[in-house]
Amino acid sequence: MTSDAVRPGHWGGEVDSDSAGSTATVTARRGPADATTQDNWVASALLVLRLAVGSTYLLHGLQNLFGVWTGWDTAKMAGYLEPKGFGGASTVFAWILAVTETLAGLALLLGVFTALGASLVVIMMATSASLKLGVGFFMPGGFEWELAVLACGLAVLLAGAGKWSIDAWKIPSRTVSRVRTIALGITIVMTLVMVVVTWGSPPPHVQ
Repeated sequence: MTSDAVRPGHWGGEVDSDSAGSTATVTARRGPADATTQDNWVASALLVLRLAVGSTYLLHGLQNLFGVWTGWDTAKMAGYLEPKGFGGASTVFAWILAVTETLAGLALLLGVFTALGASLVVIMMATSASLKLGVGFFMPGGFEWELAVLACGLAVLLAGAGKWSIDAWKIPSRTVSRVRTIALGITIVMTLVMVVVTWGSPPPHVQ
């Protein structure tokens, strides 16, 4: 007797009763509580990433805007950017960078349009890392810190903000998905543009 006779309809696109039964058994064995627990762990991990990277970027952006906490102001940042391929537009880009860091930090902390905030983190860290490639991997001067933060930003960009966020509470899932797709495209294009603009620039001076 052939397998077709034993399991009629199995090869015709219908779900085999044995497979369906085993799947139902596995689902029942795990239970909704297991799925909820796993979801909570993932949400907790994403919240940790968002709080760490978001607070760092928010504070760093405020440093560059106002020169507080012994940070650079936009004038010092412009002086840093000028020989990095920005030339006479360095002052404008210094303001853009400071505002971008602040907005990215807020987006990650609140979990609102998180993909866009994470995209900005990835673009900035990729640009900074490319400037330090000639120095090497290890600090001081190397790009190890940029790589670590870039990875955190990319993880949030790909995985989303998690259920403990404004994205999950207030924004439709379809909108969140579309924003993430747009953010991925922006990340790829702008990272390539920034790397090209800054390629061959002298690495940051290490004191």
